[in-house]
Amino acid sequence: MKGRSLGVWVIAAGALVALAAWPSLVSERIDQVRAASLPTMAPIEPDYKIRDAQIAFWEHAAALKHSGDMLSTRNLAGQYLQRYRERGDLGDVLRAEIAARRSLQTDPINNAGADDALSSALLTLHRFREARGYVRDAERWQHGNDALPAKEAGLDLEIGDYVGAKRLLETIPPSKYENPAVDTVRSRQLELTGHLREARQTLERATVAADSVIDGPAVSRAWFHFREGELAFAAGESEAAIGQEQLAVSMMPTYQPALNALARFYWSMQRWPEALAAARRSAAVVPFPETLGYEADAQRALGDPSGAERTVDMILAIERIGNAQHISDRLLAIYFSEHRLHTADAYAIAKHELIQRDDIYAEDTLAWAAAMDGRWDEARAQSRRALRFDTEDSRLQYHAGVIALHFGGRAQAKLRFQRALALNPQFHPVYAPDARAQLEKL
Repeated sequence: MKGRSLGVWVIAAGALVALAAWPSLVSERIDQVRAASLPTMAPIEPDYKIRDAQIAFWEHAAALKHSGDMLSTRNLAGQYLQRYRERGDLGDVLRAEIAARRSLQTDPINNAGADDALSSALLTLHRFREARGYVRDAERWQHGNDALPAKEAGLDLEIGDYVGAKRLLETIPPSKYENPAVDTVRSRQLELTGHLREARQTLERATVAADSVIDGPAVSRAWFHFREGELAFAAGESEAAIGQEQLAVSMMPTYQPALNALARFYWSMQRWPEALAAARRSAAVVPFPETLGYEADAQRALGDPSGAERTVDMILAIERIGNAQHISDRLLAIYFSEHRLHTADAYAIAKHELIQRDDIYAEDTLAWAAAMDGRWDEARAQSRRALRFDTEDSRLQYHAGVIALHFGGRAQAKLRFQRALALNPQFHPVYAPDARAQLEKL
């Protein structure tokens, strides 16, 4: 069961002290009642251990090509997607796309499951607008399934249509029972639009609901704790964030997003041995440029410059041959910009990314890439767009502060640096100390 830490309350004598303590006592009683009402966490089912067998079964069924069989290919697409989430092999996403399209060719009418699987594959491939079309097809066949408009809203968030996402979420009626699929998108919408506290509360509700499902896939359970960790870190609760990621990894030992998040948190806190270990575990599953960047920085900090150079060579190889689907574009642009390497390439990559995915993080990535390439006017314009909701993200706030300072905006720079550090004083191993140093000068 989940509840807040209650602490030990010492009530001194006297009416004044008793009155002062009363709100805390009430809050404690509410927390006790709330904790008692939460569902018990269900045991983890290691379904990932039988994924290959399930895929083999459905591959065999699909190969029989029975007339009118749209279920085998649809189920096969779903299994491919689950294996991708578990192991990170992008080939499984491409296989899922093919299988889902085969299912829709067999039965394009009232085949919402295949529409949903195809949209998930396309989302992973960053073909967001195409994915949205298939979600809308699924909505035609499954009226009243709140997960579908929520998924469409999530795609709107990916392409920066925040008004459309909010409108869709408002069409979903409040339910007596929590819907994790809806709450996860609501949480993301709140996070992006500057409401971090509410985002965390909404996600926590979704996590409790997901953890109470007896046969929930391990990777899905892990995802909720991974996201809780991300939001906790954004709020400056670093140890809580690490705990959530460790819990996610205990549920799914090879869960790359949680391993990568651990590497990022340790890296930000300059806990270099732990950052290196987590980055290596994460890169062993999927060698994303972001993860390899943490590994290289940790190697340098630990006195291994030659090892760091070899790791950087891997990042450059990914840029050349390992990014055919362009899903690592943003990560490459961020790495190059942060390390002031190939700044013209970083700018070009970020510019291309914005065409595909014009959300606030694409705008911030382009702002910083432009700044590092000396394109300060564009940097200022994109930074203003990225912070139009005053999103509670330390890195966005810091970037805005540096850009404002370049133009002589001392008051604005001071505000942004203070905000970045107030959110998380350990948000970055270089930028957080620099923000403090800049504030001393201002």
